[in-house]
Amino acid sequence: KIMKQKFSYFIVLFGLILLSGFNSYGQNTSIKVLNADTEKAVPYAEIVLNKPDGSFFKGMTTDNNGVADFNLNQTYNYQVLFLGYETREGQISPGEHLTIELIEEYDMLDDVVVTGQYTPQKADKSIYKIDVVDSRQMEQRGVNNLADALSLESNINIRSDPTTGTSIEIQGMSDEQVKYLIDGIPIVGRVDGRVDLSQINMDNVDHVEIVQGPMSVVYGSNAIAGVINIITKKNKTNKNIAKVNGYIDNNENYNFGFYGSIIRGKHTISTSGSRNMFRGIDQNMDLHGNIDAVDNRYQEFKPKLVYNGDLEYAFTNKDFRFSAKSSIMHSELRFYSNPNPNTMVASDRYFNTLRNINSIAVSDKLTESLSYNIIGSYTFFNRDDERIMSDLTDLTQTHTGTTSTKFNNLMTRGNFTWMPEDSKLNFQFGWDVNHETAEGERIEGGEKTMTDYAAFASAQWMPFKKLTLQPGIRFMHNTEYDAPIAPSINFQWSIIDNLSMRLSYAKGFRAPSLKQLYLSFHDSNHDLEGNPDLKAETTDSYNGSLTYKIKGENYLMKFEPSAYFNDAEQRIELHVPDPENNPNYAKYVNLKNSRYLGSNFMISFAHNNGLKLSTGFSLSGESLTDKGSSIDMDEYEFYNIVTFNARYQYKPWNLTGSAIFKYYDDRPNLADYGYAVLYTETQSYSDFEITLSKNFLDNRLNIVVGGKNLFDNYTLEIDGGTVFDGSSYQPMYYGRTYFAKAIFKLTK
Repeated sequence: KIMKQKFSYFIVLFGLILLSGFNSYGQNTSIKVLNADTEKAVPYAEIVLNKPDGSFFKGMTTDNNGVADFNLNQTYNYQVLFLGYETREGQISPGEHLTIELIEEYDMLDDVVVTGQYTPQKADKSIYKIDVVDSRQMEQRGVNNLADALSLESNINIRSDPTTGTSIEIQGMSDEQVKYLIDGIPIVGRVDGRVDLSQINMDNVDHVEIVQGPMSVVYGSNAIAGVINIITKKNKTNKNIAKVNGYIDNNENYNFGFYGSIIRGKHTISTSGSRNMFRGIDQNMDLHGNIDAVDNRYQEFKPKLVYNGDLEYAFTNKDFRFSAKSSIMHSELRFYSNPNPNTMVASDRYFNTLRNINSIAVSDKLTESLSYNIIGSYTFFNRDDERIMSDLTDLTQTHTGTTSTKFNNLMTRGNFTWMPEDSKLNFQFGWDVNHETAEGERIEGGEKTMTDYAAFASAQWMPFKKLTLQPGIRFMHNTEYDAPIAPSINFQWSIIDNLSMRLSYAKGFRAPSLKQLYLSFHDSNHDLEGNPDLKAETTDSYNGSLTYKIKGENYLMKFEPSAYFNDAEQRIELHVPDPENNPNYAKYVNLKNSRYLGSNFMISFAHNNGLKLSTGFSLSGESLTDKGSSIDMDEYEFYNIVTFNARYQYKPWNLTGSAIFKYYDDRPNLADYGYAVLYTETQSYSDFEITLSKNFLDNRLNIVVGGKNLFDNYTLEIDGGTVFDGSSYQPMYYGRTYFAKAIFKLTK
């Protein structure tokens, strides 16, 4: 009997041990992923499991049968993700075997945006009209820089300069009136008022958000024409990510980049880097625009080498997120000149640019209704102009001097948002402080500082379910100029299903830069001065748009007409007051008034078989009242841009082809001739791009081949218009380009 009892105890104990061991290991659980339309398995879909507190637990992919098997000992939150399909979320418990049906994404308004928003939301629900260029588009097109990413937008005018790089125009206004942000942090350091888009690292970019029209209430100075917000990748789905890419073309571009990220519990570390090298192109262009006319040492397109590096740490706990990030960019541009024929000595210049951005960001929900978002950054920008005498007989170089310009920027911006659940009235208020220092030989007195203090507030009122009003206002104080009050009002109305309207008014402004206020550049060829009496540029901007969608069972069509009117005062320009007697002397001044009037019409079509088509027509006009002369350009000078985009994804082969056509009409340009500011005209031209993208090795390897500038544009013709007879020419692009890009990615 005793032996029987002992044996029974042993059996019970053994069972408990087995049971506890089984429970510690977990119960077998699975998720099967199917295509909702075809009921076929979706292999290589990503499954992400997160703990109840929001921290990462495990990531995996489905097998050839669309199944992911794993063991669980508690309930977890899951996400099912696959490129081209809507993301599914939910909870899964130990022992469950779920079947998830994914719906293919062909709705062109599904992108989640954050620029100017109270909370992240889909673009079609945003109070602002926001266009998005996502990483999938950029990867399939083999995008190499920000200019490439923006080139398909119908109402953005791309301008290329062989020396200062590529810039853009939005709503007829120049790059100086556009605010560039990386995760909400402004990019400091402009050359001739422009941000060189080729200097911006794209290897860690998730998507680019484009807001047209003034955003001065939230983002302050320079946001007159609009905002370009570059949103970097946030790893939330994979324990480990490693990605490398290489790019080469027939015009001396050789690029390499990488991105990596790891998640350990609530901690994420991400890094990226790139090396973009362009060896330069000598078009041998003469004064009449002929190519290969004169063989010399001068290169129209300067050799450029750009390095980028980023390192970010993030801590996430439910709604709380803290991140610290450091980014560095270094570029070298070389300007080779023709030698003196008697001495064979050339005066060369090397331009070295360094930009370092260090930032922290904190966000959290304090209650179910109250949340906050705070960012702070320090940016250092330095540009050295190094002068070198190159003796071409004995191949020696002599350093003759360096001129440096430095900018230091400290900024903090934050907001608190009050959004009670089901409330018709929400509020947001915040602050924005920027302190900037400029140093260098070309700054009057060697050093100047400027500080901008601002507070802003807005409210969202929804008197009806489908109607939203958002008034806002920004109060500013600046230590160097009189800052205006900037109000705004935005209106969104979902008139009927699939038809919505947006209307807005906003006061935009652009502060004079420290360079425009205190420039002092005097040598044998230059006599340039700033103007401490400059006033801030201001713009009264009116925007309106409609969006109408036609949804079929397998397709979506979208019609988007829009229009704008910008009435700008105190536009800042560099003016030559006496071109006959002193053509080298120039000074920054305020113009009286500029007006910009335009419209844009977009039609898009997407089918869930992989076909996407879009076409756009934009018409822009500009008029100018100059700085006090008897000549006023009251009549609008109009031009148009036509864009056509086509993309088709053949899913059985993982093959995507795309084509982009863009036509630029004759465009007006300002020319300062002392007695008046008059228009010249840039002649029309067309651009065409074709790319082919295919995935290999279970989507780990992506190969992109294609051609850019297939109409073989070299030079841009400038017609004298109202200024002078005849034409002049400037380099525009270095001819037809064929390229190949490879991207290899590993995830776990």
